[in-house]
Amino acid sequence: MNRRMILFAAAAATAAGPALAQTKQSGEAETTHANKTAQIGGASLTMANLALDKASSPKVKEFAQFEHNEQTLAGEILKSMDPSLNPANPPPDVAAAIDKLKQMKSGKAFDREFVTAQIQGHGLLRTIQEDYLKVGHDPDTVNTTKLILLMIGEHLALLSDLDKDRLRAL
Repeated sequence: MNRRMILFAAAAATAAGPALAQTKQSGEAETTHANKTAQIGGASLTMANLALDKASSPKVKEFAQFEHNEQTLAGEILKSMDPSLNPANPPPDVAAAIDKLKQMKSGKAFDREFVTAQIQGHGLLRTIQEDYLKVGHDPDTVNTTKLILLMIGEHLALLSDLDKDRLRAL
């Protein structure tokens, strides 16, 4: 996973470099995309941080670390591309999932709830990226979005495996 994170960081930095040098204004599609991505990504980071503390399964903890690293880096990249980034609070259903995880004790029930919430959150993130690619025109943001979408796909595959492990354990 580290190799992919390094490639993601290098490619995103390459994409962000021209954007920073040009001091251009982002279009409405780019601003909306960045704010929605940061909004849901920030919620996913919060959940990952909770799982790093509360997850009982080593595989769930490992995924939480991957997610923590990805969302930290993605947030830094988005902020470098748009210093005025100001995402809204997460939608009520996402905020409720975070609150539920905060209230849960460590253990298998927490692990199940975290995996379910991450699958849903990654689905939202995937939709945000796909929606932007339909309307976005800024080459730097389009390329960064493609990289983010690739990472989301990898994380959904990992989450699917964790979900299958959970079902086998029942």
